[in-house]
Amino acid sequence: MSTENVDPPLAPDMVKAVEKMAEIAAQQGLSGRREEMSPAEGRARMEAERAWWNDDLPAVAKSVDTAVDSDHGRVPVRLIYPTDAANPPVLIYLHGGGWVMGSLQTHHRAMRYLALASGAVVVAVDYALSPEARFPVALEQSLAVIDHVRNDGADWGLDPARVALGGDSAGANLAAAAALRLRDSGARDLAALLLFYGVFDCDFETASYRQFADGRYGLSREMMEIFFDHYVGPDGARDDPGVAVLANDLAGLPPTHVYAAELDVLREDSVRFESKLRAAGVPGDFKIYPGMVHAFINLTRMVDDAHDLIDRAAGQLRENFAGH
Repeated sequence: MSTENVDPPLAPDMVKAVEKMAEIAAQQGLSGRREEMSPAEGRARMEAERAWWNDDLPAVAKSVDTAVDSDHGRVPVRLIYPTDAANPPVLIYLHGGGWVMGSLQTHHRAMRYLALASGAVVVAVDYALSPEARFPVALEQSLAVIDHVRNDGADWGLDPARVALGGDSAGANLAAAAALRLRDSGARDLAALLLFYGVFDCDFETASYRQFADGRYGLSREMMEIFFDHYVGPDGARDDPGVAVLANDLAGLPPTHVYAAELDVLREDSVRFESKLRAAGVPGDFKIYPGMVHAFINLTRMVDDAHDLIDRAAGQLRENFAGH
């Protein structure tokens, strides 16, 4: 019997987290297939589902909402200062949500913990969502924020010489695509790249896509195909190298740390991206978290490995900042 068809067990605290998700959905009357929801309905559901998970926030020195100009309008950003330390390093963070959903609020608790663990100010980017804003709008808005931090970060009390880039899921895709754009432009001064269970290709026939296609652990193949179609549009190409970033030569990227969830359609995207990074001589950390599902970094109120992921990635960041 093929082991590809046998699901590894959920971690015990993930079992409890899944039960909590079901409880929240029942309490709020959240029902229906996500695949049949409009983008607006999907966004509203995600915000409602994540509200409890983003409560009971850890204390930080301050959190400031502002905005950055781009060729596609003003881009809201949230600066999370873990301490009052002078001239801190920076982690520019791009949230997940399939390029269609998600906000500064849906990931706020995890970003606070990332700031506290790394000592970096997290600059969270509220890029424009698809299908209203299709590729490459979100990518170009993200690049505008990166440019602002690198050129004018001192105005926010930041160290523009120590800047890392990170994201989860579709946000990891945007982070990787932005890092490649910077490399190709000759700007190779990023300290590090953090990629949590990212979208790196448009191959829906990998082992993890085949095994978890039905979405029994939250994210389905059908949902991912919908996300791609919203992002690139009816005339776009899923395999554009700015979208399917695995197609690129990855040499010359900064130290890149890749983390995946075992029970996730996107697991093999991370495995393949990490393998290509190392073959290209890019250093970095890698781990597949056993018994975890997609988006587990947001489950810090109940899941120990959410904290382990943050602490592990933050440790890598600290080392990269120290050597940059």
